[in-house]
Amino acid sequence: MNKGEELQGNMHMHVYTVKLDPRTKIYLLLLVNAAVFLSPSFQFELILMAIIFSLCFLMGMFSFSLKMMLGYGLILGVHLVSEMFLSGAWELMFVSFTMFIRKIFPCVVMGGLLVGTTKINEFMTALGKIRISKKVIIPLAVMLRYFPMIGEDWRYIKDAMKLRGISPSIIGFLKNPVQTVECIYVPLLMAASKIADELSVASIARGIENPKERSCFQHVSFQFSDSIVMFIFTFFVFGGVYIC
Repeated sequence: MNKGEELQGNMHMHVYTVKLDPRTKIYLLLLVNAAVFLSPSFQFELILMAIIFSLCFLMGMFSFSLKMMLGYGLILGVHLVSEMFLSGAWELMFVSFTMFIRKIFPCVVMGGLLVGTTKINEFMTALGKIRISKKVIIPLAVMLRYFPMIGEDWRYIKDAMKLRGISPSIIGFLKNPVQTVECIYVPLLMAASKIADELSVASIARGIENPKERSCFQHVSFQFSDSIVMFIFTFFVFGGVYIC
């Protein structure tokens, strides 16, 4: 088993309460993007995040959900403190930054849910069933393997640099910016380029460009849970715009 398969397998070791079709997850990701654009109020945003986090828990992404909830709470805290205690240019800078992060946060969480709970073979089979061109499917499939492998290399580089007393945190960057870039971010960029080439070659070697119809061991189809989740998200997004 190669590195990509091992990482992909580790990512899917979740206890599923709800299992969704890959096409449903893509639809939800697009819908959340529309919800962020149409968001009429802060209450709408909070309810949207609550629904997304609930779905993450139901799909077994417990650790990911808790980390994202803490991150979202931190962003909200910075936003509220900035409005209460800052003024002028400083308030504008911090409030604008936190507003930007809040707007993209739902999309980031949904994207993480898609990557973390979708197997490559199921993803390709699902998109093939709706006659999506392989020119679209192949880059998306490579992307799903790319991010987990980048994350793994990032952890290896970070652990190695900690042994040398170099921290990848913001404080560490401010203390030693040149050393941090040279020892952490440059190796990460080199690893990212190498991983992209390796994934492309491995995918071609495994016949990803085969024009024949793709088969899959798992049964990929819409279930009742897909209908329920799609209805809840759709009703909230388009109904909530008018209610909130």
